[in-house]
Amino acid sequence: MPFESSTVPAPRAAELPANFRAIPELDDGWREQRPGFRLEDMRARGEAFARQFRGDGPVRGFRTIDLLPFPYPVAFGFWQAPPTRAKYLLMRNRCNLIEFEDWSGQARTIFVNPSEADLSARAGFFDQLRRDLLPVLSPELLRRADGPAALARKRLGVDPAKIDYVTFDHLHVQDLRRGLVGEDGRPPLYPNARLIVNRRELETLQALHPLQRPWWIEEALDGVPAERIVVVEGSVWLGKGLALVWTPGHTLGNHSIVFHAAGRGVFAISENGLCPESYLPRASGLRSLREHAVKYGAEVVLNGNALESSMSQYTSMVLEKAIVDRGDAGGEVPNIYCSSPFVRSPLAWGIGPRYTVAPIDTGALVHSLA
Repeated sequence: MPFESSTVPAPRAAELPANFRAIPELDDGWREQRPGFRLEDMRARGEAFARQFRGDGPVRGFRTIDLLPFPYPVAFGFWQAPPTRAKYLLMRNRCNLIEFEDWSGQARTIFVNPSEADLSARAGFFDQLRRDLLPVLSPELLRRADGPAALARKRLGVDPAKIDYVTFDHLHVQDLRRGLVGEDGRPPLYPNARLIVNRRELETLQALHPLQRPWWIEEALDGVPAERIVVVEGSVWLGKGLALVWTPGHTLGNHSIVFHAAGRGVFAISENGLCPESYLPRASGLRSLREHAVKYGAEVVLNGNALESSMSQYTSMVLEKAIVDRGDAGGEVPNIYCSSPFVRSPLAWGIGPRYTVAPIDTGALVHSLA
């Protein structure tokens, strides 16, 4: 049990830091146990929160760094609506550096989804996948590639020591030890950052179910001191233009990073769907998504590799739609900034997303610069 052998105590939701705000007007909706009633209630709650959030203004600065692509089963990515007979497609990891003003007026920097590819490759799913696709998942290639911290320094001029927080939309295939405590005698990548994570993600790591094991690295937080972790219970509004909205389903502690980008509008970083049109399948360029929308009256198509709660994930995607603006990618497609969007590749020849969100590069980075 990882938490018994580490310095991390049994996870519990601590009192929020003074510069964070809880969002009970969203989270209270999850108390409704009847899925149909809950869906419409969460939609209405999301729309109400969106009006308040949008009026508060944008974050100070936002930058995206594209990371390595990775193969992923088509059947998982488009649950019940696979658009090709190909077994795999390619998704591309990406991380986001956000500078914002917290509720005390201080400039803060948060690094979102800084996945270390060579560490993620240790997860059971990728270990199995390597047998099929060794050239794509070459361990040597992963070891040679620059990680998020190095790329932030090289491309953006950011000093990783000035990053205040790190967060992930969920902890699938993540190993946080290199970032928070270091490894092999080397110092941590983010020596002053604290991990913001939902209590339920930590509880999952305490006792993994067999269906969860392929997607989690059980030792992900071994040795990470408790003071380096901010454990939250649900949704938190971090500051001007930035909130972590609890969106359970894909994992129990999944949260979506909702941000207001100057000149672009309100977006959500999420892996609940593989592309923006997963949130508006009737307008998709993929026939299977359009047919799924018509056949089942579905308004979203889940990324369904680990359906810890499929109805909750569906509702979470509707909640994301209700909060974000629309049209950045075209038409009425919601502004979902997929944390690992699927891209055209020879693995799934002939299919690709019709709608993509252009990289967001807005505002200024000051607080985190070297």
